[in-house]
Amino acid sequence: MALKLDMSKAFDRVEWGCLQDIMHKMGFDKKMGLPSVTYSVRLNGKELLELVVTIAWCMWYTRNKARHGTTRQSSQEIIYKAQNMIESYQLARLAKPHHKEPADIEWTPPNFSWYKINIDAVVFAVSKSVGIGVVVRDHEGSVVVALSKRMPLPLVPLEAEAKAMHEAVTFAKDVGLQDVIFETTSTILSTALNDISTAPTSIDIIIQDTHHSLQAFRRTQIQHVKQIGNKPAHTLAHHAKGREDFVTWIEETLPCIEHFVFQDVLSV
Repeated sequence: MALKLDMSKAFDRVEWGCLQDIMHKMGFDKKMGLPSVTYSVRLNGKELLELVVTIAWCMWYTRNKARHGTTRQSSQEIIYKAQNMIESYQLARLAKPHHKEPADIEWTPPNFSWYKINIDAVVFAVSKSVGIGVVVRDHEGSVVVALSKRMPLPLVPLEAEAKAMHEAVTFAKDVGLQDVIFETTSTILSTALNDISTAPTSIDIIIQDTHHSLQAFRRTQIQHVKQIGNKPAHTLAHHAKGREDFVTWIEETLPCIEHFVFQDVLSV
């Protein structure tokens, strides 16, 4: 399988005329202008900058949704959505004292040219199946591609996590990534893949297969992350429950993970 990805970002393809109209609706003078190449806003400091950047992101998001058949949002709806996202973030920050979380708790973006892939698995005991969630993001925190997949396998949690990692490695190889960081919530899995500890017998074969598959990449890292830093992948794993097989999204942020992705980017 081969996927051609359009790597242009939101600011490369913002409809500046539309953004200016939105700012006019908010009460700003149209004469203030918006630059087409360099971007700088100083009128009301950080708050205005945050609002304009968030509006630009919402415009980019609704345009992508419209390309897939969803009705394009109006200027007023875009403003409302942007204000809500900022207010939600500010309320979340006020809810507890701000402090820098340990590296394995917060989601952090990879360095330029690298991609970070977060993986999670959920066991559906009743249907004797597992849900797998995979989210690929770049150095800006943008979702490049994502996967939600249900597999009819009666696995226990550790086996499900190992299977999810193997699926994520295969997925990344199919997409054509070369420099990849794989993040899992399983300490056992991360230490086994980093050759720090011996894999339990139940997942030894799949660990060997994963090791072999990792050789296809130019550079890889296996990292551990707490569940709080893995919410998008965890959500997509649950999202697989009602599916027969799998679904992928290319340069599209599914509504159910949109808030978590946005929070991750703002917290960096």
